[in-house]
Amino acid sequence: MLHRTLPVAAAALAMSGAASAGIISFNDQSLFALFATNNGKFVATEEFSAYAGFYTSPLTGNFASAPGFTWTATATGGLFADGGFMSTNNSTPLTFTFNQGVQGVGGRFFATDFGFNVQQTILNVTLSDGSGFIGFITSASAFTGFYSTGALITSITLAVDSGEYPTVDSLTVAVPAPGAMALLGTAALAGRRRRR
Repeated sequence: MLHRTLPVAAAALAMSGAASAGIISFNDQSLFALFATNNGKFVATEEFSAYAGFYTSPLTGNFASAPGFTWTATATGGLFADGGFMSTNNSTPLTFTFNQGVQGVGGRFFATDFGFNVQQTILNVTLSDGSGFIGFITSASAFTGFYSTGALITSITLAVDSGEYPTVDSLTVAVPAPGAMALLGTAALAGRRRRR
């Protein structure tokens, strides 16, 4: 019964979101993905498994399953990756910007100490439009996600308690489905040909 209810609930949220643009927040990764796909989006994830050690800021990577979509991580003092986690090298905010705006963004956002041990913290997440989330995070498995029913999200900034390091595991975005991106490209080409 629950499996039948989720798509209906997600569809109802989609309709209510269309009436007044805003940000919908999620604390469940499966529901975030279901909502995004029910709204015609493709969910892509960066696991950070290809990164290890210190990186100067900014650092740019791509979402392998969403060609053309890249992320750039910035933090004062640089970045540090270990075991699939991306973190700051100092106790400063961590910002991810996207080369193309995304409809949704989420991940497992938390705090670590110098040795990458997970710390309980107050997490402050700010999106590019100024909206955000403040919550008490106690685990590296806690998911926090956001979906915009209006303007695209171009960045997300994470800040944690002083002396701790904002850390991300599995950065997830909701972008136009690959077929829709191809159709948009074809339409742009066709439109360009007509104007010549």
